[in-house]
Amino acid sequence: MAKVELRVATDLGNSEVALMESGQLTLQPSTVVKTNKNPFYEDLVLATAVKDIYKQLVVSITSPALQAPALYLIGDFATEGPGYYTNTVLGATQKHSSDVPIVMALGMIAAKAVQKAYEKDPTLSEDITATVDMTTGLPVREFNQDVAKLFASRFMKGIHIVTVMLGKEKQVKVEIDFDFVQVFPEAIPVAFSLAFNSENNYRKGEIFKEFQEEYGYNPFSGEYFTDKRILHIDVGDGTTEFPITDGFSPNQKLAQGTNNGIGHAAENILDEYASRIFVSSVQRQDVSKVLKQKTHKYHSVAMELIQVELEKQAQEIMRKARQQLDTVQNNIDVIVVYGGGSILLKPHLYDLLKELCEQRQIQLFYVPEAYASTLYVEGLHNTLVNDVYDDIKAAVKEEEKKALK
Repeated sequence: MAKVELRVATDLGNSEVALMESGQLTLQPSTVVKTNKNPFYEDLVLATAVKDIYKQLVVSITSPALQAPALYLIGDFATEGPGYYTNTVLGATQKHSSDVPIVMALGMIAAKAVQKAYEKDPTLSEDITATVDMTTGLPVREFNQDVAKLFASRFMKGIHIVTVMLGKEKQVKVEIDFDFVQVFPEAIPVAFSLAFNSENNYRKGEIFKEFQEEYGYNPFSGEYFTDKRILHIDVGDGTTEFPITDGFSPNQKLAQGTNNGIGHAAENILDEYASRIFVSSVQRQDVSKVLKQKTHKYHSVAMELIQVELEKQAQEIMRKARQQLDTVQNNIDVIVVYGGGSILLKPHLYDLLKELCEQRQIQLFYVPEAYASTLYVEGLHNTLVNDVYDDIKAAVKEEEKKALK
């Protein structure tokens, strides 16, 4: 069997899954379709199939983390097929107990293993064994040590068999063995990503340009954030999280969140949007995709319809932000706003937050669009390329050895 070793950071978002390996970022809609048959009707050119593997990702999964074997369309390919697909139910599904994150992670990691094996064997003549180290996270509201261990165990408790379809006949079996999975509270990798780059040096650059100019810092680096008390506003698809961190430590007692986000705004315009584009129905991910693609022919329609709903979401986020500040009597140095949902919400949210921060003598760092969606996965990845992950892994392995004696 061909052997592949992977170290992957995986942001298992409700809207999108971000996977980073060796600094390379792969994004896919967090969407799966369970199907009864291989959708390919002919063989593909192998080189093209491997290169474009995430555009048409079809996998069969047999996993101890899932109830039964099944064939899935993953990500982009799932949203483009006929019929309805499965994603997380906004505000109702806890990530650690949902099957969608497991299917997404296994499918995307198997695809990455195929690409890595192809570099050594362009015929992909052998099955693949992939040994995986992974960092991921759970919302701070959902996170505790027991839940984190349970979520990690879904990956680590056995071998996952993922067969990747590369056409009608060509299939590659990938046996995925997770050597170790570290589950962080979601705010911690972000605090780490604000402070450090992938070389473990203090972060500098374009990400801080607006913040520097606003508050007159010159020079400036991520060292600034290492000892700050931060109120995070992480705007996602179905939830917005409001954790507070002191340096790199989360305050679990102050872990708060709301069922607000871009997905809720999108769900509230589904019928009207479908009517405007003359189709019988659409799903949330369909609208989310159009909103992200500025060149899509219906982008302006979706943007027009969603504005009122975005304003409602911004007001709810402001209500919770004020509540968090009241709870700690404004003892916050910086409010940091990020997440994929923060991009569309900025016209409705930024001025409200700026006024609030000036009133309460707090700084505001609204992460620029280019970094808002990837700040979290970058932090997860950074722990893999410095000593943080390896130190945690070594400590856990040592404890396991002691427990066996």
